[in-house]
Parts: sequence; C-alpha cells; structure tokens
Amino acid sequence: MSEYDLRTKKALRQVTLLEYGFGPETMKLRKICPECGRANGAQDTHCTDCGAALPSRTLYDFYLSRHRCCPGCGVAVTSIAEYCPECGARLPKAGVTQREGAAV
Repeated sequence: MSEYDLRTKKALRQVTLLEYGFGPETMKLRKICPECGRANGAQDTHCTDCGAALPSRTLYDFYLSRHRCCPGCGVAVTSIAEYCPECGARLPKAGVTQREGAAV
C-alpha cells in the first residue's frame, strides 16, 4: 500500500469516527436501515436514503439484546465475568441476561 493510500485510509477512518462515534451514547442515537444499511437518527421512522421503514430499536437496544448484561445496572459484561465491573453485582452463571425493561 502506498503512502497516499495509507493517508487516505486514515482520513476516511477519522471522518467515520467523527460522524458515528462509538460507545453507548452514540449507539442510542442511531437506527440502522434494514434495507440499505444507512445509519439514521433515533427519532427517524423512515430511512433518509431509501425511504424504508426503520426498526423501533436503536443500535444500542440491538447491541444489548445480543450481549450478556448485568441484571442490576444493564451494562454489557464479558462471558466470563462473575461480578459486574460497573456496580459490583454478582452475575448469573449461564446464558445471556438482558437488562430489565430493555427493548428486544
């Protein structure tokens, strides 16, 4: 890969991080279109790109539904954690535990 290609790749990554960010706060503000894959605002009901109906769940809701979560505070935890790193609660041994009240 040439020096130009590396600079271009780095610039594109920076633009993506600025637009989408990372972490729970950013994920709570996004919905992903099931038709075209475009990220839309959480308040949107239809995709701004293709017009398809958006799911009611945000990207964060989807993330929580796919990961093991602390039943006490709702933070995502690793599969081997015995205690929650956020609130210190003892975690159940097996299966995925969803946060109480989380949208599925």
